[in-house]
Amino acid sequence: MNIEQLEYVIEVAKQGTISKAAEKLHVSHSAISQSLSSLESELGLIIFKRSRSGTICTEEGKKVLDLAYEVYYKVQELKELGYNSSLMKGTLKIAASSIFFTTLLPKILYKFKQVYPNVQLIISEDYVNNIEKIVRNNEIDIGLTYINSKDMDSIDSSLTYRSLLETSFQVCVSKNSVLTQYSKLTPKEVVQYPLALRNESPGRNFWESLLSRSGKPNIFLISNNNEVLKNVIANNLAIGIYTDFWVKQDPLIKKGDIVAIPFELGENSTLSLIYLLPKNKHVSIIENEFLKYLKQGFG
Repeated sequence: MNIEQLEYVIEVAKQGTISKAAEKLHVSHSAISQSLSSLESELGLIIFKRSRSGTICTEEGKKVLDLAYEVYYKVQELKELGYNSSLMKGTLKIAASSIFFTTLLPKILYKFKQVYPNVQLIISEDYVNNIEKIVRNNEIDIGLTYINSKDMDSIDSSLTYRSLLETSFQVCVSKNSVLTQYSKLTPKEVVQYPLALRNESPGRNFWESLLSRSGKPNIFLISNNNEVLKNVIANNLAIGIYTDFWVKQDPLIKKGDIVAIPFELGENSTLSLIYLLPKNKHVSIIENEFLKYLKQGFG
């Protein structure tokens, strides 16, 4: 038995076929097939049930898979021992929703890069509904996204998550808007005014669905360009809905061109900013170090 065989078990279980696992690992189909057969003979059990439709773990195979993960992770930890920050190398892939880029993430990335200059960061902005998918598929290492606080239990069970921050909602209006006289707003008031929303599901769908209970939403503009949205709001063409967290960071709010008014939403009043990790993947030293910076930044 060797580590390579355990890696084959893990990858075949992930991919569902030996062919896909061979392609992923850049080895031949026969090499994996022979290696697995050898391991099954050594253990005296069948790990995978093979058919034309794919390869699935037997009940005994599932136990082998769990142990293979444990051994694989320990080997990775051994390889990482002795690394120090200045010498640490590797790649860290992160996908984040726009709210992270417009608030604290750039500062966190800068601080991390100062300490770990040899770590290659691959950062992408993505839609909320896609981030969970690419984390689950191991296409990225860490996903930064958000979810309504009351829906935390609906997160895919194959993912590990942690809340970084809970934030409430604000209605953002021009300093010249008649709404500035209000100390708070409800959906009944908001639905009467033109809205500027980000073109991002599920956020856009959530607001359209929630506001439609109080009337027909008047969608003036849908865009993924935050500067365009803010300029439309500042010029009193529409109003927008943002988080209290975002409001505290935005220069137009600080300058006074846009005024933020608390949005009363009952059970829908809070949003959780979270990070996501795949449960079946070893968390490397690099990833752990970045998570420390992330938690400190949002702490």
